[in-house]
Amino acid sequence: MNVVPAIGRAKGSVHTRFTGAEGELFGVLVRGSLLQIPTFGFYRFWLITDVRRHLWTNTRIGDDSFEYIGRGKELLIGFLIALAVLVPVYLGYFLLALEAERLQAFASVPMLLTPYVLGHYAVFRARRYRATRTIFRGLRFWMTGSGWAYTGRAIWWDLVTVLTLGFAYPWRSAALERYKLGHTRYGNIGGAFVGRGLTLFRRGGWLWALFLASAALAGVLLASGQWVSGIVLAVAVSLASPFLLPVFRAMELRWWLEGVRFGPVEMASDLAIGAVTWCYAKTVLAWLAYGIAAAVLLGLVAAVAGGLFAGLQGLDVSRLEALSLPAAVLGGIVGVVVYVAFLLGLDIIRRLFLDRGIWAVAAHSVTLRNIEAVDSVAGTDAREAGSVGEGLLDALDMGGF
Repeated sequence: MNVVPAIGRAKGSVHTRFTGAEGELFGVLVRGSLLQIPTFGFYRFWLITDVRRHLWTNTRIGDDSFEYIGRGKELLIGFLIALAVLVPVYLGYFLLALEAERLQAFASVPMLLTPYVLGHYAVFRARRYRATRTIFRGLRFWMTGSGWAYTGRAIWWDLVTVLTLGFAYPWRSAALERYKLGHTRYGNIGGAFVGRGLTLFRRGGWLWALFLASAALAGVLLASGQWVSGIVLAVAVSLASPFLLPVFRAMELRWWLEGVRFGPVEMASDLAIGAVTWCYAKTVLAWLAYGIAAAVLLGLVAAVAGGLFAGLQGLDVSRLEALSLPAAVLGGIVGVVVYVAFLLGLDIIRRLFLDRGIWAVAAHSVTLRNIEAVDSVAGTDAREAGSVGEGLLDALDMGGF
């Protein structure tokens, strides 16, 4: 595909778009999820790879699209390496607690800190892996920087955010994005993040302030004996809180998109809050419908099983005893498979409506300026990064698509 002239003709600016259909990804998710059952979950690494290929390939700039060249085998290897690191650590904490009960409280502290610290490290290393597996117009993205340097910054900003009751979060996000994008390269041009924490604070800080003020007022009312008003306000805050997350997520995502730079190439976005919140709403509605359907199906299965049991009452006791053990084993296996299948169904809904949905609306909202600068980008000899970060994220149950 001759893509250089296609972008070269788009002087000034060009809109991005997402061309992947929901039905196409749904088929990928169903097939991959079903294959996880006989492979005891290990096929998820190939499923993640297929999902990324779908998202990358269908994200288009002009007549060109991105390419994801990662492999499921790489993710599996990274996961096994992560287990080789984590299992001895947790085993050591367990043995220490058994050896001296008085040290149990002390041992629990590093047990909590270990996944927290490694989680930050894994985020940076996983980003580096994905960058070096992303190709655009035949050129690779790549990253410099240190995972531990990023981890130190993240821990510092987490502490500041906690001490400021969450109000430092916009500055935390800006600082960490500056480090990540500042060490990201496309060919021989460098990335940068120009979004300011103050901008995000002005857009979404009022949501957090409103939540804290409402929660504090509810606490004051309850403490002063105004039980009815306090309970009503507390319930209202609890019910409203889940709806504030999608709103802030939309604000933050648009802020991030507007802050990305690669050399002279700038990004602008008209992402609407409603587009993102609808992705969350569709996911929740689909979960509810799926849960109701599963409950109805389970009820029908229980009714059929009850009828079969009633039909067996006419058998003699010896036959019933001979059938009891195989029936119990079979029932247990079926129960486990049904439970796993139900969880996989929830995961399919999340990936389809939430992850893919937000990716798609974000891609449709972006306009790239000065895109002609891409024509002069040259390749480098950057090497592919390892998949240990991806493995740690998976082992710590922090992985995404």
